[in-house]
Amino acid sequence: MNKNDLSIRNTITSTKKQLENLLTEEYITLYNDFEDCDLKLIFSTLHKQIIKCFKSMNSRLPATENSNRYYWADDSRALLQVLKISKKFQEELKNTIYAFKIDEDYEELFDICIDFLKESFGSKIPIGLDTITIYYEIPIFIRVSNKVIRNDNLNFELKLIGNGSYAHVFKYKDDYYNKFFAIKRAKEDLTDKELKRFQREFEIMKELKSPYILEVYYFKKDTNEYCMEYADLTLQKYIDKKNNKLKIEERKSIGLQIIRAFKYIWNKGFLHRDISPNNILLKKYHDVVVVKISDFGLVKIPESDLTKHETELKGSFNDFSDLSQIGFENYDKVHEIYALTRILFFVATRKTRIENQKCDFLEKGTNGDKNKRYKTLEELEKDFSGFLENLEN
Repeated sequence: MNKNDLSIRNTITSTKKQLENLLTEEYITLYNDFEDCDLKLIFSTLHKQIIKCFKSMNSRLPATENSNRYYWADDSRALLQVLKISKKFQEELKNTIYAFKIDEDYEELFDICIDFLKESFGSKIPIGLDTITIYYEIPIFIRVSNKVIRNDNLNFELKLIGNGSYAHVFKYKDDYYNKFFAIKRAKEDLTDKELKRFQREFEIMKELKSPYILEVYYFKKDTNEYCMEYADLTLQKYIDKKNNKLKIEERKSIGLQIIRAFKYIWNKGFLHRDISPNNILLKKYHDVVVVKISDFGLVKIPESDLTKHETELKGSFNDFSDLSQIGFENYDKVHEIYALTRILFFVATRKTRIENQKCDFLEKGTNGDKNKRYKTLEELEKDFSGFLENLEN
């Protein structure tokens, strides 16, 4: 082992020792993209400490002129320490095989927090800091990829921007077109059935031609990846960032675009089955934000062998109470209505919990009696629009 390698190992060991009284594997599966066991343990530990502190800070957020903006001394000290360790660790591993980046939104939060946090006597949270989205299933620390793809004998550097259960997502800039594209690459440990589903996802998206469906371009079998349109951010991030500033007409525009997208998907004979704020993307133009539905990996196709005998229930906004009884393979439009109703309620209010909410369209769309739910998207569209109009008045 040369001196440079020894220096890297020393950095990892030193950081691990700084955290030795806190070490935990609770979030280690979020960091399986990293091969080094110590590195995964460090990230899992940092992750837990960061979200623990952010959860306590959320009790003081959003921060306004009239709110209690005092953040406790012990929490301030703990968060400041873990943020400094994270930033220092990132700097020390830069330009090494273990290089990583911090999630874009959290990196911005890190910088804000480092500016106002104090070692002693607590800290005063700055006015304007909004409620923080807690990352329970999203990695905070992301592996940096230096791999390139080749297209017409040109090399493009890929930048990792996301991870899912089955694939990594990268972006790159094509200098010829002067625009960004995205690459979705299957993970190496997928089964043959999962790879078949991944390729089918591409084929379905290639077949769908709508401004509200993410466009895909080509599939490379040798690397199990496909090239697709680049979208700026997820619906989750957009609502989290802009919730306090979003006007009713903007919420309505996003919601109605989602409904139009699913009218088209249904007309083509498909059911998405994986509707969530992270699977609906948004593309920004100068004067409008356009919805882009993505992630068709769980799509239900009539007579498909891949959906006939499924037992594992997936999809974070799905009707688990019913589907756990009848089986995921029996997912139907009444279940898609349930998930779409939850999405539209999220667009309108930013709320993901549906219990004890005073909202007629939410109650009808998610009714435990499936016969009482909306029968058509047109009915849901009408009541969603009415709900927003009442909020405005």
